Amino acid sequence: MSEPSYFVSFWLRKILVPVDGSENSLRALDLAVDFGMRYGSKITIIHVCSDCNNMNDIQSLIEKRINNKIEYDLKIVKINIKESSVSNEILKVINEEPYDAIIMGARGTSLNSDINIGSTALAISINAPVSVILVR
Repeated sequence: MSEPSYFVSFWLRKILVPVDGSENSLRALDLAVDFGMRYGSKITIIHVCSDCNNMNDIQSLIEKRINNKIEYDLKIVKINIKESSVSNEILKVINEEPYDAIIMGARGTSLNSDINIGSTALAISINAPVSVILVR
C-alpha cells in the first residue's frame, strides 16, 4: 500500500462559496470548510444582496458553521437588482480573481421546493470557467 496522495489539493487551492443563508448554501460551506481543513484550501465566502439588511444574520450563520476551524475571507457584494443579478455578480468575481472551484448550494432561498436546481446555481454551473460543485 502506498502513501496517501493529495493531488486533489492542487485542484482546490482557492474556493469561492456563495452563501445566501439557505441550508443548501450552508452545507456547501461545510464541504468547503472540510476541504480547507484537509487540503489547506483558501476559502472565500461571497454574499450578494440587494438591501443587505440581513448581513448580521448571515455572518452569524457563517461563524456558527465555521466555528473557528479555518480562516476565511468574506466578500459582501451589494447590487441593484434592476441592473444585475446574483449570478452575474458571482461570475464577475470569478473572472476577476483566480479561483480553482466554486462550491455552492443547488437551490437557494426560493419558495418552490419542487425545483432541484435554482436559477443562480444553473447559471453559475453553465457559465463558470472553473469547476463547480453543487450541494443538495
